[in-house]
Amino acid sequence: MTRVRGQMSGKVSFAPMKRLALLALLAVACKQETVITDTKPMDTRMPIAVRYVGAPELPVREQANDTAPILATYQNGEAVSVLAEKDEWAEVRTGDRAGWVRKADLTSAEEQQAAEDNPQPKFKVMPMPVSAPSARGEIYLEADVNSDGEVTAVRTLENTTGNMSLEIQNSAALKNAKFYPIVQNNERKKFKYYHRVTY
Repeated sequence: MTRVRGQMSGKVSFAPMKRLALLALLAVACKQETVITDTKPMDTRMPIAVRYVGAPELPVREQANDTAPILATYQNGEAVSVLAEKDEWAEVRTGDRAGWVRKADLTSAEEQQAAEDNPQPKFKVMPMPVSAPSARGEIYLEADVNSDGEVTAVRTLENTTGNMSLEIQNSAALKNAKFYPIVQNNERKKFKYYHRVTY
């Protein structure tokens, strides 16, 4: 067996290359990651009140105006911590930050309980109005609404206008409407909606 420059009997030894590869792998694995931290301080103020979202959706804005960027959106019935009030705006906590909402979109615990006990349908997309300046009378419609707020069927209960075309147009407009889901005891519910159009 003769040894010549790391060779044994004509075979090449890869031990130095293995060590080098292992060291390179170890260096890559031990490289520290750059940690980016948020430099904004966490808002730790104590709330002055707890209110509930009375609107179907509540956008939380960066500043107390309707054009400010939205930081978060709360859904109907969710509780929010109020940190301060300024005119028609309330400052609320959203995670570790604070933002602004319209006070008119907030309710008390009693009002929230009453709304949950007797929920009222609210349009997300209203039915398009059907114009008929010469028509007189009313069209009274009943809509079946599924648990997602979609209108699945429309029936005419009364049409005193005498205009069948007007009835069909109003039925189609209501069929294309969309509601916010009604939630009771954390469960979405189907419901009926009664729609009266007066001419």
